[in-house]
Order: sequence, then structure tokens, then C-alpha cells
Amino acid sequence: AARGGGAAAAPPQAGNRADVPAPGSYPHSRQSKPRQESEEEEVEKRNKKPRTRTEPRTKNRKKSGSSIVTVEDDEAEGTQEKAAAPKHKEIEIQFAQEAAQEAAVATAETLEEFKPSEAVLGFLAGKYLYPLAHKSSKFPRARWFCRLCEYHCDNLAKCREHYLDTRHSRLSRTKEVETTLYHLPRPNKHHLDCLNSLLATVEKEQGLSTSDLNIRQAVAQSVHSLLQEHIQGCTVRLYGSSLSGFGLKSANVNLDLQITADQKPHLALLKALEVLHDSPEYLEVADEFTAKIPTIKFMTTTGLACELSLNNHQAYQTSSLLKDYWSLDPRVRTVGVAFRYWASVVRMDRQAEGTLPPHTFAILLVYFLQQQTKPVLPCIHEYLDPSNEDVYISPVEGLAGWRTQNKMSPAELWIELFAFLSIGFKSVELVVSIKKSGMLT
Repeated sequence: AARGGGAAAAPPQAGNRADVPAPGSYPHSRQSKPRQESEEEEVEKRNKKPRTRTEPRTKNRKKSGSSIVTVEDDEAEGTQEKAAAPKHKEIEIQFAQEAAQEAAVATAETLEEFKPSEAVLGFLAGKYLYPLAHKSSKFPRARWFCRLCEYHCDNLAKCREHYLDTRHSRLSRTKEVETTLYHLPRPNKHHLDCLNSLLATVEKEQGLSTSDLNIRQAVAQSVHSLLQEHIQGCTVRLYGSSLSGFGLKSANVNLDLQITADQKPHLALLKALEVLHDSPEYLEVADEFTAKIPTIKFMTTTGLACELSLNNHQAYQTSSLLKDYWSLDPRVRTVGVAFRYWASVVRMDRQAEGTLPPHTFAILLVYFLQQQTKPVLPCIHEYLDPSNEDVYISPVEGLAGWRTQNKMSPAELWIELFAFLSIGFKSVELVVSIKKSGMLT
């Protein structure tokens, strides 16, 4: 569709980009350069003489213990910045002049075709705009094409409108961030050792231990015993992170109340609210029946926050599946708890605030570990009976024979995880699914 004299092109086919790294890869390793110091700097250190304004500053100086090169020359940098501003203004003026000349040529309706200067061509190339080698059959008037936005432009004036557009500016900033991430240097052994230690500490301090999981299971059993006396045929079971193991110590205890088919759901919830409210074992009992999923919230005497919902069958099935993934490899627990804790710190797990539900991060981790060249985790759905999709039954015998060939440490997997999610996974083209091995478009 035409827009402001330009036109949007059809989106590229999946898999046509040559610069896309392999899933889970961390491209372009870079080695640190040795520390360099000039003779002048060594003399200054021995004499402990302060540097005067007339003395030239040492070039290519590095921070101690870092592989990041500092600014080569502070004074030279200032000079370059001052020189860059007028140069940018000059090219902007030249661009405006050539755009006016192009418009005049077009108005005169001559057969002569306006050709921009090399300076303007370079300026537009820096904004991902390039002249078309061949005319587009769909957009015959277009002479320029934005490789970043997949957008056709008719002339220089429309090119300017496009690169000043909010969408183009946003995509340009995103491209710059991706380029920076793509060229990050790889960590050395010392970095990995420190990161492994940090991940282990986070798992110990923030993750749910075996005793924590047992305590939460005991809460579910206690509520089950209490409600079963008043709601005939009901059952109460754990779901969520308290069942899967991917949660934090601060996570709520999610409880699912199952009732028989002949009982009315609203009456069952009201009865459960009344029973919990009258029980001395539970405090601060309150209902949230107007929420998207009606729940009853309460606290145990030990301080655990609990949420009771009704007939949450699908959430229970997902939690049972994630529990099996959690138990297959100790690295899944270490990286899973750290990933979940990171999401909590940066507030990415606040579904009510427009971000993602907490269990999403466990699914993202499992998906990433399945996509490795040497998978850390299998696709459990390949072991299941396809005729029984409604109820998840753990394939204990099939999973007992699973052995991974991946020997990466938790720290290496942690770095690869963020590299994969930031630059390796194309969310526009691919879908996250742990039901099938391989990429799904």
C-alpha cells in the first residue's frame, strides 16, 4: 500500500537472511589485546608527575583488568566531535539542495534522470536506504529501497520523510543494539568461573529447595483434607512453580480445586471461602471473584501466600510437564531459577502490568535447551501417546533412557540463552513451541 509517496514491500521469506546466527550460537569471538603503555606513561608513573595540559595524552590506554579499550585521545575526541557536527550539517544542506534539484528536474518533465552525488548516496546508505538496481514491477515509480524497513521510496524528499519517521528511527536503534550484541567478546575462563559461582548462589538463595517443595505439598494436602469434609468428592492439588520447581522462595502456592460434574462451580467456591475463613490455620482469607480467573487468597500461619482457583486443568498439565523437564538435568534447575529471578528483578514477570506470566520463562528456557546443536533436553511430547492429548502422563520409561551429549556449564548456557533470545531467535518468523523438536514458523 502506498504511504506518503512510498510503498511497503512484502516481508522477506524466512531463512533468507545470511547474517542470522545459528540457534544458540554466540558469534564473532574476540580475543583481548595485551596491555600497552608508552614510555612517557612509564616515566610519569616513576616520577609521579601530574600531567600538564600541554602534554599529549597516552593513546590506546586500557583500564586495569579490562579488555575494553578506552578513548584513544581525549583532546582528539573532542576535536573530532566538533568537526563531525558541521560535516553532518553540510551533508544535510547538500541533501536538501539535491532533493530540490531532483524535484525541479521532475517538474520540467525532461527525459534526463537526476543522479545524486556520492556524498548523498553514502549519507542515505548510512540510513539503510539504497537506490534500486532494477525497477519494481509493483512500485514502478520507486527509485529507493530501505533495507531496514522493507520500504520503497519515490524520490529524495520521500527518503527524508522515511528516515525521519518514528518507525524507521526505532528500527535503526534496534539494529544498532543488535550489532553491538553480535560483536560482544566472549567471556574467558575466569568470567565463566565467577558466573558459575553466582548462578549456584542464586539457585541456593532464591530457588525452591526440596524441603520448600515438600512444605508446599503439605499445604496442599492440608487444604485438601479440610475442604473434603465440606465439599463432597473434591480434591486440591498443587500447580504452578510449586509443582514444577521453577519458582522462587517468594512465589505463591498455587492450588487447584477440582469438583465433581454435578456440583455448581460458584457454590463450591463460596463454600471453600467460608471454610477457609472459619479455619484457624489460615489467615487473611479474601476472595477475588471478579478477576479473570476467580481465586481465593489466604496466608498460612508460617507466612506462605496461597491462591486457590477452580478446575485449572490446563495449568496443572503444563506444570506437570515442566516438572519432568526440571528433573532431567541439574543445569536446568540452576539456569531456570536464575532466569526466573532475573525476570523478577527486571519486572518482566508482571502479567498484570503488560509483561509475561511467570511460567513463560520456564518454557523459553526449555525451548532454548531443545534447540541446541547438542540438545540439553529432549522433546517429551515425542514420547507421549498421541491418542491421549488431554491428560499428561509422564513417560517415565522413555525419559529414563535420555542422555545428553551437551557438556556446557551453567554459565555457558546462561550466556548462550541471552544471545539466542536477543539475536539468534527471530520472533517475527518463528514460534516458541516445546511440543515439537526443531524450529516452527
